[in-house]
Amino acid sequence: MPRVAQPDLFAPPPSPPPPPGPDPVAELTALLVLLRAAEHLPWPDAAATMAQEHRAIGLATIAGPEGAALAQAIMVETERLLAATDARSTP
Repeated sequence: MPRVAQPDLFAPPPSPPPPPGPDPVAELTALLVLLRAAEHLPWPDAAATMAQEHRAIGLATIAGPEGAALAQAIMVETERLLAATDARSTP
């Protein structure tokens, strides 16, 4: 009867594979650059804006501390653009 190798029960668990797709830090950086250059929100409505904010938060979770700092800056820029939109629509 052949012997079967047993896994090492005391070995640390393997690290999870990196998420598929582009680098989350690169995506967050690109979004921040887009928002800083914009004079108004690049999305058509509040729902799309909120979806992008949630995406940024999700990417930040994957990217760690650097991603969290980028997401915070994205939220600041989004608020700036929302305020500019409100100021334009108020008579």
